[in-house]
Amino acid sequence: MVKMHKIVLTVFLTVAVIGLSGTDGLSDQFNAEVNAVAVAERSSVFIREPFLFQIQISGTENPENPDMTIIDGASVIFRGGQQNSSSSVSIVNGKMTRTVRKGYVFSYQITPQKTGRLTIPPMEISADSQTVLTNPVVINVKKPEKTNDFKLRLSISKKDCYVGEPVILTVTWYLAKDVRNFDFSLPFLENDEFYLADPEAGTGKTYIKIPLKSGEAQAKRGRGSLDGEPYTTISFKKILVPKHDGNTKIGPAIVVCEALEGYRKRKSPFGNQFGDDFFSDFFNRGSQGIYRKKVVESNALFLQVSDVPEEGRPENFAGHIGKYRIYAQASPTKVNIGDPITLKVALSGPVYLDYVKLPPLREQKALSRDFKIPDERAAGEMVGETKKVFTQTIRALRQGVSKIPAIEMPYFDTETGQYDIAKTEPIPIIVRATKIVTALDAEGNEAPVFSGSELKTWESGIRYNYESPDIIEHQYYGPFSELKHPMWLVMTACPPVIYIALFLFITIRKHRSMNQDVVKAGKAYGKLKKKLKNAGNSKDDVHDIVLYGLKSYLEDRLKMAHKVHTFDDVDEHLATAGVGKDTLNSLKKLFTKCEQGRYAGKGAENSKDLSSEALNLVQLIEKMLK
Repeated sequence: MVKMHKIVLTVFLTVAVIGLSGTDGLSDQFNAEVNAVAVAERSSVFIREPFLFQIQISGTENPENPDMTIIDGASVIFRGGQQNSSSSVSIVNGKMTRTVRKGYVFSYQITPQKTGRLTIPPMEISADSQTVLTNPVVINVKKPEKTNDFKLRLSISKKDCYVGEPVILTVTWYLAKDVRNFDFSLPFLENDEFYLADPEAGTGKTYIKIPLKSGEAQAKRGRGSLDGEPYTTISFKKILVPKHDGNTKIGPAIVVCEALEGYRKRKSPFGNQFGDDFFSDFFNRGSQGIYRKKVVESNALFLQVSDVPEEGRPENFAGHIGKYRIYAQASPTKVNIGDPITLKVALSGPVYLDYVKLPPLREQKALSRDFKIPDERAAGEMVGETKKVFTQTIRALRQGVSKIPAIEMPYFDTETGQYDIAKTEPIPIIVRATKIVTALDAEGNEAPVFSGSELKTWESGIRYNYESPDIIEHQYYGPFSELKHPMWLVMTACPPVIYIALFLFITIRKHRSMNQDVVKAGKAYGKLKKKLKNAGNSKDDVHDIVLYGLKSYLEDRLKMAHKVHTFDDVDEHLATAGVGKDTLNSLKKLFTKCEQGRYAGKGAENSKDLSSEALNLVQLIEKMLK
């Protein structure tokens, strides 16, 4: 016990000496040589199945971006880069050495476009006046098996549209078997062809959230038929607003899943020593599902996008496409000159208006002639899916203005193929003259009163409080007069207190900002615990809540650079971090249970039981990670 106290005291004194001496006597070692390694998430994929590709660089924190255009036969999307540096301090024979390892990671999503061998050639990495090459990576790209158990279909609300006109894309997945661990890929949504938006989200247990590379989608479970065959369906919508004209390809999309192929009996823990009798049947009761990976590819569509015509285009046309209607209301309608009037202008028409802006009201000549219109205005607010309300304050410039004139907004009517103008109705108002308040009005007198050089006391108005100078008490003021007042001590103490507080705040903030991943990892368990505690009070499916909670927890706790979509994304990371095989199997089963409950309609699960199971498992993982 005494020996342990000595060890603790020695460590404490060592840390204190390091803290007091700063960096004196501390030598630094850096990994100055630049190296680069290319790694792929998988060595075998299906055609159009995206996978994660990383270039891991050591020896520098500021490498130049590599040229990824040399990859042939695949599309490449940059997923970002981040520093991957670390430092450690060691004490050997009384000499302190700090080892600093600099690093950087580039992440990409690669989608093969043809079958066969996809070779990612060596990439040239330049940093700190050094140039190195990565290793080549070879991926086997396979053709998916055709199956009638799954179908994926794309449809759009119209095949011909104009630039800026919303088009609704519907994605429907038809399932005839149970699935788990599926992942959608819609690479055509990740280019710069469209503005993307989601329709108003549905509520209830029939709706689930589906993660996508470009965000997520609110999908609905249901039943449907295709080619005369009944299926379970999962469908979601996306709103596409074309940015450019031309013939734009939409699709194909793919979904990768693990499909249930059959069952096998569970093995008895006692082997075959009991033979085919009652005990053998008892211990072999139940069966284990056999799942096989499937890739389902959708159809492809083409959208013909045209630009609006130049002929007949109004001078103040602001790019509004579709059939619009415009309304206005004002309050108050009885004002003095210069009083603020709140003017609300509502637009309605196309299916999606979130990106639509109201042209500046200053450009309305009839309105700006009689009203002052500031440049500032509130952002529009969506009311439902087809109405957006803008608020603006205006002020009447003169007496006698009798109305707020009609507000006009030109638009291109896609139904008629011609330009039109939407107009509001004029709003009657009354503008009165403003009464000017003088100093005499404020004092309470109707006219100035003169009485020689002597000032009289009035019984009303501001001067009523005036008294004779004789009542003023003579007070001495010197250099030490303020020492007698309590405020002197407060004013003297405030500057150093504020300085210390600001110093501590900046130090803590700087420390946290230097290692956000550590902060997120420390809060991961608490966030999950709070989310699972409220699972029973939520309208969302408990499987959805638990599964997304687990994914978010693992992303933060493991400090992962990419999103967690399936159990396979974290299996290797957890095993490397020291999580046991039994715990990993339990986590995989929990993932499977949640996936089946969300996507295959396995029935309601007790929210308290499922949350408790997840929380107990995470508590066990927390102990192993520490």
